[in-house]
Amino acid sequence: MQNPDMQRFVPVPTDLQPWLMAGVVVDAPAALAQSHFPAMVSSMLVVRLAGQVHCQGGLVPPAAWISASTTAMMYEHGGPVQAVGLVLQPEAAVALFAGARGLVNTLRPLADLVGPAWAEVEQAVRAAAVDGERLQVLCAFIRQRVAPPSLFDCDERRQQALALLQAAGTGQHMGLSQRQFERRFVAHWGMAPKQFQVIARLNSTLGNALAEPGGTVVELATDQGYYDQSHMARDMRRLAGHPLQALVQGTRSPLTAHWPLQIGAQTLPNQKAPPLRRR
Repeated sequence: MQNPDMQRFVPVPTDLQPWLMAGVVVDAPAALAQSHFPAMVSSMLVVRLAGQVHCQGGLVPPAAWISASTTAMMYEHGGPVQAVGLVLQPEAAVALFAGARGLVNTLRPLADLVGPAWAEVEQAVRAAAVDGERLQVLCAFIRQRVAPPSLFDCDERRQQALALLQAAGTGQHMGLSQRQFERRFVAHWGMAPKQFQVIARLNSTLGNALAEPGGTVVELATDQGYYDQSHMARDMRRLAGHPLQALVQGTRSPLTAHWPLQIGAQTLPNQKAPPLRRR
């Protein structure tokens, strides 16, 4: 099991559940040299308090928005790392930050997305005495940004994103041709509808595998809408980087680079994935 003193899932306030999946606290020792994330349809807002983190050869900004991803991602730690963050609902990123539209596999400084107002928020996070207070500052930032009447029309943009997801799940295409709908979806989400659904299914599969370890692999594959076990295994290797059994076993260590999967399993009750059709 994950060491609760190193990486912690923190439930979000009820009023913010349409926007947030979880709060996360990371206190990783120097011995934990990496963090491994599967492909994800959700994004993250992270403020790093100590240490350095690199991804694909570049330094991750101290306060960053980390977009949805279409491939497994590895983050390399430089010494002990402390951070707090929020995991956003998939439809929340573009609603909160217009500059996030259509971006995947991307790291952006939060100051670039939010503008000058972010400096005060980040200062308050860093000035807070404990992690709970730091997460409260971040939640207050989200609450202020979405509060009506919102200058950013956040809820309207969120509903538009949900409408695209629902249409992708039902195949209705909102009165557009398939090609027109796919172009609109890609412009909004940064990936095609089928790709989004495949990654959403992977995230759900991983969460359920960890939340219900007693189930069989065959039952899991069937429940998640895969053709068969081998179909699930191919997606797992391609989008999470490892076989399912290795991922599940990896999360049982008190010091594991796969700790994000434990956090993901705990966010499962709040997820709003689109309906996944068998592919």
